Amino acid sequence: MNRIILASILALILLVAFVPVANADMAKEGSGNYKSAMSYTFKAISAEKERLYMTYDITGVIAEAPPDSPLFNATFQALGALEAIKKAYKDSGFIIYYRPNGDKVYTTWQATGTLGGTDRKITITFVGGTGECVGIEGGGELTGVCGIYSKLANNVRVSMSVGKFHWKIPQTKK
Repeated sequence: MNRIILASILALILLVAFVPVANADMAKEGSGNYKSAMSYTFKAISAEKERLYMTYDITGVIAEAPPDSPLFNATFQALGALEAIKKAYKDSGFIIYYRPNGDKVYTTWQATGTLGGTDRKITITFVGGTGECVGIEGGGELTGVCGIYSKLANNVRVSMSVGKFHWKIPQTKK
């Protein structure tokens, strides 16, 4: 039930954001602000007091991106893994951004930080796409608030990432 409520809220945000610029053309190159909101579930195992390993499944929405960018009004799904030793962690994963027109943008990420800290640094790299986004290149530098506790359900957390990103899509010959 709680996941249905969260999915409904994300869908409403998407609808409100998408309607004003449904027919905007996408720029082949550019940069801009990035802000995303997400929820995730995780599974964790620990070894001794100093080591933690966690995998997670993320679902989210882009809350801010330039209207002519490939991530404008996109939703996303990601899978990732985190390893922490003495609270310092590094994690990585794979993201699929789903554009409103059905195209996809594929991205990897690497992150570092301290468990419970505010020092999360994230680097995203575009590695491919479909439709208008075939051959996309670029990436971004983000920061994030990780692990905000949510009482929506067991093992469900919410988070957000903010920063800047850039992209370039090669011209295709017709």
